Amino acid sequence: MEHELISKQIKRKKKQQIAELALAAKTAKERGGKPFIFHFLTTLKCNCDCETCLWKNNTKKDELSLEEIKKIYLEAVEEGFLVTILWGGEPLIRKDITEIIKFVKRELKFTIVGIVTNGWFLPDKIKEFGNDIDFILISLDSPRPEEHDQIRALPGLYDKIMNSVTIVKESYPLISLQFSFSISKYNINRVEEMIILSDKIGIPVAFNVINTVRHYSHGDVDEKGMHSANEKDVSKAFERILEAKKNGAKVLNSEMYLNHFIGGKKQYICHAKKVFMFVNYNGDIENCLQIDKPIANLRQTTVSEVLQLPQFIKFIKESEKCYSCNSPTMIDTSYLWDDIRLLTKSGGISFG
Repeated sequence: MEHELISKQIKRKKKQQIAELALAAKTAKERGGKPFIFHFLTTLKCNCDCETCLWKNNTKKDELSLEEIKKIYLEAVEEGFLVTILWGGEPLIRKDITEIIKFVKRELKFTIVGIVTNGWFLPDKIKEFGNDIDFILISLDSPRPEEHDQIRALPGLYDKIMNSVTIVKESYPLISLQFSFSISKYNINRVEEMIILSDKIGIPVAFNVINTVRHYSHGDVDEKGMHSANEKDVSKAFERILEAKKNGAKVLNSEMYLNHFIGGKKQYICHAKKVFMFVNYNGDIENCLQIDKPIANLRQTTVSEVLQLPQFIKFIKESEKCYSCNSPTMIDTSYLWDDIRLLTKSGGISFG
């Protein structure tokens, strides 16, 4: 009886969130693109040491303070932002992360508050904010404990993740718990095993191909290409993932995303910047087309002012020409921009 009640609550919550997202996306599209998801890189600090990480820098000291973050979020909610994703680095390494989550969810009433984590601190921290978070995306790069810990360079991490899964499922069933599996040459052969593990423990998984290219004002740089799986192997892996998804496996990726890499990576028109505002740990508004030249900084400029800046408007337009990102966030959002029905369509965008 209790299980049925929780199941109904989950369905009701998801239906409400999808409805609000659909309305926000429709409004954004009518305005030609006005972001409503606040993507906040809370810190570059991390207790892992992944070779594939593009944000691998644990020395930065000029992080936004809690008061600065609150001020920025107040500005964001006034401009219609209703979803936020907290990531890093490792966001749970911030001592004030619980205060940030509670402020955004309880005081500002954001519709969806999510966090991307490696899971190390989750067993201890979840009791602080478990009632104020909507989804948790845990990075899991191998279904084999020793291999995952080796990829992440943190012994014992796999066990922490599995402990987190148990705690969240038992004590916080309304949280949408998900795995993110970043495909590289180190784990390309573990795709089927990961799907089996996902189905076994009842946690859906999103597969993504690691990004290696970054754009600078002086040109493009392939910073992590030596860690990539080759295109042929990625294509075969995604064929297997797509087949598993069609057979009912707990795969979060849309069929469009999976087909995107089958037979070689396809081009797409990036609409993600019309939906997301990417904010770095120090308040910089990220310019992914020239990563070394941020558009503005929220310490000196308000969110409202950024949205009206000619360079920000130009950035949104120029980003349509770029298709280097491999992330489901970018690719699925771009498909969704063209067809909002993918929020509810079979084989479309899934929120777990």
